[in-house]
Amino acid sequence: MKKGLILGRFQPFHLGHLRLIEAVKDDNLEPMICIGSAQEGRTKDNPFTTAERRIMIKAVVSRLDCEYQIYEIPDVNNNNLYVSHLKTFVPDFDTVYSGNTLVLKLFKAAGHKIVMPEMVNREVWEGAAIRQAMTEGDEWETAVPSQIVDIIHDLNGIEKLQNLARADPLPPES
Repeated sequence: MKKGLILGRFQPFHLGHLRLIEAVKDDNLEPMICIGSAQEGRTKDNPFTTAERRIMIKAVVSRLDCEYQIYEIPDVNNNNLYVSHLKTFVPDFDTVYSGNTLVLKLFKAAGHKIVMPEMVNREVWEGAAIRQAMTEGDEWETAVPSQIVDIIHDLNGIEKLQNLARADPLPPES
């Protein structure tokens, strides 16, 4: 079966990620889910560990009735090397699905077929906005699949994120 590559940090897994996976599945491709910034965890921008992100992905994707694979991709911090770096961690794939214009540009330049599904509710279904809402005690549960709400609560994710935010204050204004 042909493969559709999906890249994300999944901090946390949200409905936008689910839409990408469903788009791959709708195109009759097998999802290859790549967890970016795999070396990161327990920081304000990357509060969940790779193991926790795997749990989130599996909880949602296992209910979609499809074969899938999950890969961990550490950062290379060099756009010129990103595609070749990623390819050292994953087998061959047919199409790259992303909502990230830089990712799509890099893979297109490397000769890969790319798909940018229609982005719905991007302002809400976006990791930074969800993490901010969690930190501030605002509504975030509607931006993630129901299984993820339960996992985040089981992991004490809100408390951990709030503690990380307190430990990483904004720099003083000049």
